[in-house]
Amino acid sequence: MTTFRIFFISILISIASCKENTEKTSLQKESKSILNLANQEVSADSIKLFVKRKMLEMDIPGVSYAIINNGKVVLHNVMGYSNVDDSSLVKNETLFEGASTSKPVFASMIMLLVEDKILDLDTPLYTYLDKNDRDNFDHDARYQKITARMVLSHTTGFPNWRGNGELTISFEPGTDFSYSGEGYQFLVKAVESILQTDYQGLENYFQQHIANPLGMTHTKFVQDEYNINHKANPHFNGVKKEKNSWTAKEFSAASAIHTESQEFAKWLIAIMNDNLLSTGSSADLFKEQINASTAPTILSKEGAIAWTLGFAKYTNSNYVVYGHEGNNDGFNALFLFDKNKKWGMIQFNNANEVYDFGFELFGYIKNNI
Repeated sequence: MTTFRIFFISILISIASCKENTEKTSLQKESKSILNLANQEVSADSIKLFVKRKMLEMDIPGVSYAIINNGKVVLHNVMGYSNVDDSSLVKNETLFEGASTSKPVFASMIMLLVEDKILDLDTPLYTYLDKNDRDNFDHDARYQKITARMVLSHTTGFPNWRGNGELTISFEPGTDFSYSGEGYQFLVKAVESILQTDYQGLENYFQQHIANPLGMTHTKFVQDEYNINHKANPHFNGVKKEKNSWTAKEFSAASAIHTESQEFAKWLIAIMNDNLLSTGSSADLFKEQINASTAPTILSKEGAIAWTLGFAKYTNSNYVVYGHEGNNDGFNALFLFDKNKKWGMIQFNNANEVYDFGFELFGYIKNNI
């Protein structure tokens, strides 16, 4: 990136940070400080300044973030630009691609099906598939062993994405860890077959059982015109790219959720408070399925100590938190939370491959008082 463009983007973000006060909610105006995991007060203004500095350092045009204390959103803020070319500001209603933060949301949807005895976590998904889909996997008996539990804990042996080739398996299912979006789509096929529906039917199920009850008005896996029109543009190194309109007729459980931090917080709070799932299902959701002692790649590749049914488990300075990060082209996301303390942090932004931003924000809140 040229020196001029870096200077230009810095000026834009500075201007945007001044304008973003117009988007403050009454919640923000009242909350002068928030609590970190140690129950120490952290200035809301200092968090805003930290975010602004990191946006400049990492060429992040726009951010939406929220902090949860005791099961309630105590800080919600939006900063910067949804489109640097026309200086469109990020607003409260601006949506972001949540990328792989889709996976734990879909995992909670799967647990609802388990509660209703529509799906069993340990029944091979092959048995749920219709004949045409089964025929694609008859050549290797290992496909017929894969279960929903293996999908949600990334122990199928599938690659993340297959590209244009055949869907292959790299190890005996259930014996090792390999992060896989393909696994989630394999599970989608099984659920579509169980419910005798298609991608739109799965979206309707998500809306009926999760989004609508929680008031997540514009959080969707299958996008509509409103979502595309209100979505931030993706950016690569500060350069705006065109939006992906997500017009493919599929339910992409691995990567397609579109949302913003305040709506996403409604789901996370429901998960922390056991308001979405029964206490038993919630306990199952957070049980370790595989850990770094038996599968070292969980730590070396994902930075986690274990994986549950849809969630990564992290340790940081003697704190254990759950969460998930996400990265689509031109978008980055992360949420982390302590279920027992009812504490959480969520951030979405429209920059490409800024992997450290969310973790550095978490670290700042944790260490600064």
